[in-house]
Amino acid sequence: MTSLRVDVPDEEDKASSSSQSGNMRRKKSDEQGTSNSWTMKGILQSPGAIMSSLSRKKFEDFGRRSSVEPYSRAADMAKYRSTLEMRVSRKEGEKSGKSGKEKKYKPEFREIHFEPKVSQNPNLEAFRKEDNRVVTSKYNIVTFLPIFLFEIFNRVAYLYFLIQAGLSWWSVVSPYSGIGATMALVFVLLVAGVKAVWEDVKRHREDEILNKSITHRLLPDGSVEDISWTDVKVGDAIMVKDGENFPADLLCLYSDLKDNVCFIRTTNLDGETNLKIRKPVDLKDGNEHVTYQDLLDLDLTLKAENPNSNLHSFKGTITVRNHVYKDMSFSPSKDGDSKPSLDIPVTMNEMLLRGCTLKNSNHIVGLVVYAGKETRIQRNSTKTPLKIGSFDRFLNFQISLVILMQLAMCIVLAVLNYVWIRNTGVNHPYLALTFYVEGVYSNGFVQIVLNFFTFWILLSYLVPISLFVTLEIVKFWQGFIFINFDKMMRNPVTKEHAICRNSNLNEDLGKVEYVFSDKTGTLTSNEMQLRRISIKGDMYGDIEKRLEDDQDVVGISALKYFDQRLSTAAKVMMGLPLLDSAISRGGSSKQVMAFHSSKPSVGTATDLGLPHQSVNLEDFQIEDEDPGSPKPSKDSELELTPQSALALGHHMTDFFTNICLCHSLILESTADSDKPIYQGPSPDEVALVDAARQLGFEFLKRSQGNLTLNMLGKEVTYEILNVMEYSSDRGCMSVVARTPDGSIRLYCKGSDTKVMAKIREGTDKNLLTKTDNDLHTFAREGLRTLVLASKVIPEDEYNEWDNRYQEASCLFEGRDDALNDLGLEIERDLELIGVTAIEDKLQEGVPAAIETLLDAGMRVWMITGDKQETAVNIAVSCNLVKDIENLITINVGDSEDPEKYAMEMLQGAEKRIFHKYTQEVQSVTDIEQIPDSWQGVELTIDGPTLTHVLGDDKMKWKLAQIVARCSGVVVSRSSPSQKASVIQMMKEYEMTKAAGNSKRFIRWYKRYRRRLQGKMLSIGDGANDVAMIQTADVGIGIMGKEGRQAVNSSDYAISQFRFLVPLLLIHGNLSYYRLSRLIKYSFYKNITFAFVMFYYQFYNGYSGQALVDSITAAVFNVVFTSLPILLFAVLDRPVGSLSAFIRYPQLYDKRNNKSLTTLSFWKSGVFLGVVHGAVCFFIPYYCVTTLGRRSITDVYSLGKVTFAALLGAVTLEVALIARYWTWVFFWIVLLSYFLMYPYFLIFPYVELALSFYDPANIGVAIQVLGSPVFWFVILVCYIITFGMRFIEKTVQWIFYPHDSMILAEKEHIGERKGKHLLSDLSGASAHRLRALATIGRDSRPVHDSSDVLDETEITQQSMSADGEEVSSAPNETDSIQNWASLNSRKVPMARDKKTSVVAREYTINLHKRLHGVTFKKRAPRAVKEIKKFAGKVMQTSDVRVDVKLNKAIWSQGIRNVPNKLRIVIQRRRDEEAEDEAMYSLVTLADEQVFANRGVVCIES
Repeated sequence: MTSLRVDVPDEEDKASSSSQSGNMRRKKSDEQGTSNSWTMKGILQSPGAIMSSLSRKKFEDFGRRSSVEPYSRAADMAKYRSTLEMRVSRKEGEKSGKSGKEKKYKPEFREIHFEPKVSQNPNLEAFRKEDNRVVTSKYNIVTFLPIFLFEIFNRVAYLYFLIQAGLSWWSVVSPYSGIGATMALVFVLLVAGVKAVWEDVKRHREDEILNKSITHRLLPDGSVEDISWTDVKVGDAIMVKDGENFPADLLCLYSDLKDNVCFIRTTNLDGETNLKIRKPVDLKDGNEHVTYQDLLDLDLTLKAENPNSNLHSFKGTITVRNHVYKDMSFSPSKDGDSKPSLDIPVTMNEMLLRGCTLKNSNHIVGLVVYAGKETRIQRNSTKTPLKIGSFDRFLNFQISLVILMQLAMCIVLAVLNYVWIRNTGVNHPYLALTFYVEGVYSNGFVQIVLNFFTFWILLSYLVPISLFVTLEIVKFWQGFIFINFDKMMRNPVTKEHAICRNSNLNEDLGKVEYVFSDKTGTLTSNEMQLRRISIKGDMYGDIEKRLEDDQDVVGISALKYFDQRLSTAAKVMMGLPLLDSAISRGGSSKQVMAFHSSKPSVGTATDLGLPHQSVNLEDFQIEDEDPGSPKPSKDSELELTPQSALALGHHMTDFFTNICLCHSLILESTADSDKPIYQGPSPDEVALVDAARQLGFEFLKRSQGNLTLNMLGKEVTYEILNVMEYSSDRGCMSVVARTPDGSIRLYCKGSDTKVMAKIREGTDKNLLTKTDNDLHTFAREGLRTLVLASKVIPEDEYNEWDNRYQEASCLFEGRDDALNDLGLEIERDLELIGVTAIEDKLQEGVPAAIETLLDAGMRVWMITGDKQETAVNIAVSCNLVKDIENLITINVGDSEDPEKYAMEMLQGAEKRIFHKYTQEVQSVTDIEQIPDSWQGVELTIDGPTLTHVLGDDKMKWKLAQIVARCSGVVVSRSSPSQKASVIQMMKEYEMTKAAGNSKRFIRWYKRYRRRLQGKMLSIGDGANDVAMIQTADVGIGIMGKEGRQAVNSSDYAISQFRFLVPLLLIHGNLSYYRLSRLIKYSFYKNITFAFVMFYYQFYNGYSGQALVDSITAAVFNVVFTSLPILLFAVLDRPVGSLSAFIRYPQLYDKRNNKSLTTLSFWKSGVFLGVVHGAVCFFIPYYCVTTLGRRSITDVYSLGKVTFAALLGAVTLEVALIARYWTWVFFWIVLLSYFLMYPYFLIFPYVELALSFYDPANIGVAIQVLGSPVFWFVILVCYIITFGMRFIEKTVQWIFYPHDSMILAEKEHIGERKGKHLLSDLSGASAHRLRALATIGRDSRPVHDSSDVLDETEITQQSMSADGEEVSSAPNETDSIQNWASLNSRKVPMARDKKTSVVAREYTINLHKRLHGVTFKKRAPRAVKEIKKFAGKVMQTSDVRVDVKLNKAIWSQGIRNVPNKLRIVIQRRRDEEAEDEAMYSLVTLADEQVFANRGVVCIES
């Protein structure tokens, strides 16, 4: 629900908290003459007069009586703020002028001339060159190539390949042709370029949607034309209509509201959904309204400060020229030919910033001051960062080490070549090594250098260029196929899929350690609903009952649904009748209102004047008018006595009268509904008044200071005398009203800390204790609470106070303090009425999502611009804060020395952590001794405090130490830059902590290693979250209601917060799993190949001779070994059911995962390749023999043998590491190996057909394949290489299994028994997975990501043949929502032969619910639980559930209520009836067959 709020920037919160004054109307003084008047009719206002008026003690611009109309109060406050800002600015100017220090002139302002009748304004040309286009894309046609190449060659691998390709064209040193290396590099660059273009085209499209949004420009002739945002220029007059966003930063010139104000929603800037007040520049008398013609006749120049990022302040002056100022003494330019002019100061109160939305104001006209990149919101955003995935960083370092290894190998071989030539080669004359020709040089250094380059090219296969092609393809497929089309992340309402905008970060989705989340629009849907209330210490309502679900149920029926006691009390009040008198005096009598309970005794009721003797409650029993109407809440059956019904009725009248009067709402008619909608200062007020209307207490209209209400059908009008607005300092709002009977009452509503302090001394302690307990209960349920209080004010006391109040409202100096003091004076000795409990509706599945993320080892923070109280309530609702009583709060407030106080609070928080850790674990002396894994506290801090902390390195470090050990952190009132600073703080803390006291390279390496581990993710939906999204390692944008700026700046976009769970736990886990193995395997196969070449150099005189030709070497990488690992990286998974990742979120924690570390990389990717390369070379080399015609001892035959052994070894390796085999993968693995043989035989003929004679191929294959030694040798190589790895894997699976291995084994065993990984869900897990839409209500998986979906039917629990439960033990986390179905089967319960029965069985676990309940309450509590469950499963409209006790069971002793009950729901069809009807009766069965089982039958 959209709402308005009279609010100001943070530094002025205190000023905004004062009561509002009357309409600001300029006073014309005929006695002073024209030259001294403040304003003239139809003429622009004089700022000189405004400034001169500021020296007066009284602010005479305000009327004598403060207004009580919301619009008027808002307009008055806006004007007051503007004038206050002008005065402060003037004082600062005077102070700097008196300092005597002259500063060098530096132009800090721009001038914008606005004169619609002049077609061209030359001074605007410089500004109008800048268009209003906003770009979040990275490239365009001109910049793509240089930026892309710069990004690519920033990676060590690509720079390596570039050098390699260049060297390969040097025929003197290259053993291979340059074509192969160059084409490979071009192909890799082409694939990476296509991927980059694809991703950026999507950004361009999203930018285009925003830039082509339509706005309206006011033309010189008064007409309006539609233009795109791109065409908006500085100096244009733009019309913005209700619900539209401002396309640029505008100076408001006109508002269609009669009070000359407008309302804006600033959610994109500060995260708050409350509306803020803005006003047009005061161009006319306060009694008149600016017209379009006035705008067209304007001739003004705006002197505005240069573009900057300040969202809370604006300095400017409007100079208005008109001949009517010629005779005015204060006109600054009245001489000469130029027009006389006036200067009008401009503040932020007249500015409308881009990104905000116009609400409830019809339309406005504004002058464009800043456009495009100059707007404030763009100035607060940073350039789209070039984010690099952690695996890319990992590869940069590892490739550098591999290159160093290659460098050492090449130097060794080059030196050995020189030594061999000089010592051995010269002894072989046929080699002609004594002749110095090309390749043999007399200079030893030249010989070594040139041979070094030869070996460098020969061993270039150490770094697999195919890896980078495969990485680009796999990441693209993971992002744009699996993520973008995952049904699990598809919004069921909008049908929007997730969007991958930067697939380079796919692996980082699997390594997230911190999650920084916005609140509004990200965690919440910003829908407030009344859930429960407390009146005089008694709670009413049920958190599970939702009035909004059935808007047609109103009045007494809605009261009964909410709580039957309230409806009974209302009926009693209406029936006697007592309601009219209570309403006329504004509530109950003073004595009844002061009584501490709604349950007086008979004698007390008589003393209070309650006519309980004439009440017979049976006369007021409410029968449902509609059998299908909602059922009353669970506490509705608690009995009322006549006296308690009367007392409750009077107190209920006090309660709802307070709600209907104490607010600042306005009514707005809509075409979609007959009922007007409410707009007001906060969503809480809207929720309360809207719920009161449905319950029969309706706010009808406002008129001339009066409020008309409809109280249970009785229309009544109250006169509003004074309104004291809510502010963060006051913490409450109060309204003074004259009731219809002429008495005066004060109605107060606000936070518990503020209002409870105003309660009358001597109030019954039992009432205060019960109310405090209710507040605690509501807070633990995550509900937002407000306390209501009231009192009767004597007429003479009020008149004396009101005179002082009206006088104070006219003050300028000290106005706020005076009004605050008067408010505190009148708000004393209040009577406590009750408490409201409102639910800020979370998005679907948010609590379950946060619980899952926490279980996965992540730390979840909430960073919001909203108020701290609101943020903490939401944190409780979504399970982020679990112990609100021990929540550490760090707020400096208004302390005189905030830095010192902030340090003291941080030290206090540190002591609390020490104390708790000492209690739970052991004593420590330093906070760094407490491991980060221990997270035993929760903390909240606000933005103003954060400002002081972040400005001091010592405090910043201490805060980071504290929050790193918190399980939940809530940051409130934070600005966009603070959100980014918090993330940066934690990044630096984690890396500094990891480095410890190390120095130089060791320090760098530890920081580098930490940077690769835990990643930081931020998620938000508004423009105020852009800085946070861009600063984090991974940025997630929510496709919500607050524009697309967050999405356009994000790396991934989802439509609901709960989709973060499958994005991280499924896609992140899979990306990390697949890519880590892809990297290791790619290096393994290439290093195996390169080391075969390396080993051969020791047998060919270190000559650089290759065993295989360059084409075969290229085919090895491109064809034979590329497809299996490509399919592996696309399809493989550690377990078959991907939903298991969500069920077992602990699998996500990568802190102890060594899947891809420097050690595991060199073990599995390098060392294994060295060993397998040795096997594949030395065994063939020493096994080949001379076999006459089948001899395979030549170099090319040896090359074919080693190549076959090598290809088989690496193919078996990819088959061994794969865990999820599909038919596609099976055939690709087979073909990738067996295609080698046709290639050996056919390729030589292709070369001959191309007239190319290649001795390395022609005739060699036939010779090799015909030799039995060849088959024996490769078989031995396969047995050794595969056997080594198989033994290693077997030992690991048996003795050192990973969690995923255990889960895979469990899945395999379950499949043989016909079970699934989700077959044995506990109640808590089932509830969590249902909330995340992972499984349906029938416990089946809803969707499975990626490619294969296993739709195996899952039963919730296993049942034995006779129906007894065998696998489900009582679960302490079981709750009402977690009851689950078992199976359907025939149950012989029908007593009538004409009736056929089919039943469905359910099991309720009452163990936890009845634990600790006294035996006297055990039976009714059991019945309540049964009824609640029955109502949950019987959701059809034609089902009516009732509960009755069966005496046969209870007579044996109420202690005998079984802890576990089976419910049988029967659908019975009477053969004589035409239709099948369901009317259920819940009883405890005493049939013989079920007597000993504690069965509950729900019979039709």
